[in-house]
Amino acid sequence: MILELGAHRIDCTHRTAVMGILNVSVDSPVTHSVVAPAAARDRAIALREAGAEIIDVGAHSTRSGAQQLTAAEEIERVVPAIEMIAREGIPVSVDTWSPEVARAALDAGAVLLNDVSGAVDPSMAALASERGAAICVMHMRGAPQRHAEVDQVYADIEGEVRAFLAERASSLEGAGAGPVWLDPGFGFGKSASDNVRMLSGLPDLVRLGRPVLVSASRKGFLAELMGQPYGQQGPHLGEATIAFNVLAARLGAHVVRVHDVATLVPAMRVVNAVRRVEAERGQSMGGNSDS
Repeated sequence: MILELGAHRIDCTHRTAVMGILNVSVDSPVTHSVVAPAAARDRAIALREAGAEIIDVGAHSTRSGAQQLTAAEEIERVVPAIEMIAREGIPVSVDTWSPEVARAALDAGAVLLNDVSGAVDPSMAALASERGAAICVMHMRGAPQRHAEVDQVYADIEGEVRAFLAERASSLEGAGAGPVWLDPGFGFGKSASDNVRMLSGLPDLVRLGRPVLVSASRKGFLAELMGQPYGQQGPHLGEATIAFNVLAARLGAHVVRVHDVATLVPAMRVVNAVRRVEAERGQSMGGNSDS
């Protein structure tokens, strides 16, 4: 699969690309990923040199109880960062659920909208259609920062996630949006066992024939899987992130989004080498022969 992002082309045929997280937020729980907007260029270049092929810029934390930002405050932080990174020829996505912020980001040079709310806001969907923008839609019950407040019991989590993402992709593409990426929403109001079920069902999502993004970096459920209390700052979350993303790549994910690019990229290179050999033998575990 070739990912088309503006003038950029990323070949994800039998390989998984790495998206580096660049936080210009004020209260991200992963503090070592946060930089001031003025330092975004240098941070993005370092992430690219470490092996990131896309940089995801965000300022608004999605965690419960996170600080609320107005659209103007969010724009003030993300737009200068996006402009500097885009000038370096690096593909940039913007992590926002605000249509106003998304429009400003596209004007600044972003080539992918990364909307954790699934673009259910008609204004976001209309923007993607108006601009023919590539957009990543994520599954989440409830709203950003408030997803823990709604019912999170699933009769068939894999089926619900797959159906929701397929509907959003069909709707957006039918209205004129660019390529639609799918993000199952690991860690968003889902139990540790729910996240494991979604991971095991990843090949079915890949078989929908659209780019699949996995974003599980340092998520609290990884601590639970290690037998620790839920949290994003506990011990060994870096190692758990590597393990989870190796499995996701092995199952056909096209892109993995992470904070610690330099430690993940060597693992991805090993997995990608295995996937290429499997593809030559016709044994790929991903959903599509070109995934």
